[in-house]
Amino acid sequence: MIGLAFLSGAGTLLGAALALCFPIRRVMATLIGFAAGVMSGVILLELVPTALKLGGLTVMLSGILAGSTLLFLTDHLLRHPADATASYQRLGWLLFTGIALHDLPEGMAIGTGGALTTELGIFLAAALGMHNLPEGLVNALPLRLGGLTPGKVLGLNALLSLVTPAGTFIGLGMAHWKPRLIPFLLAVAAGAMTYIVLKELAPRTLKEKGAIGFVLGVLTILLLLRLVEA
Repeated sequence: MIGLAFLSGAGTLLGAALALCFPIRRVMATLIGFAAGVMSGVILLELVPTALKLGGLTVMLSGILAGSTLLFLTDHLLRHPADATASYQRLGWLLFTGIALHDLPEGMAIGTGGALTTELGIFLAAALGMHNLPEGLVNALPLRLGGLTPGKVLGLNALLSLVTPAGTFIGLGMAHWKPRLIPFLLAVAAGAMTYIVLKELAPRTLKEKGAIGFVLGVLTILLLLRLVEA
């Protein structure tokens, strides 16, 4: 199961590698919108419904509050940007934090699911691997525009790709310890990503006219969910 989790997490690194092949500045407005669409789709179609189903309303709301508060504090710890380059780098670090918070409980879901049945673990690893790819894509671009070298961008996304298997390892233990924490952690991820969408991505999408990218991002998540459920 750990090996499958490594493959699932590698989707993030693959997405980052693909992002570095794009003519970045020409498509940045569309990709900012795409990032907003992907994250909105993951929040509304996956994280919130799953947290609500598994943990109930109180767990979901408390997790969302905790996640959004954590990203609020992270945002204010980062130095406020003086120019566009610094602004993109700050956005990249916020995305990095949000995706890491997202991937950890999902990796834990692979572990706990695999502890129940091997088939369920394989199913979850495949599903999460498919949507890790666009997440790597949208995380890499702001970091690159923020002045980081391609090597550093890939290195950071390689670290990010390890969050899923780390979560799987924890999840295997939690299957026999406190599996009820998983819906709370999914809600924390939803809260963190909601903060990023509302505070950073949505305003940039409107300002830079990236509505088409937003629609494409939502459709991408819908397609991935449909493929997983087929």
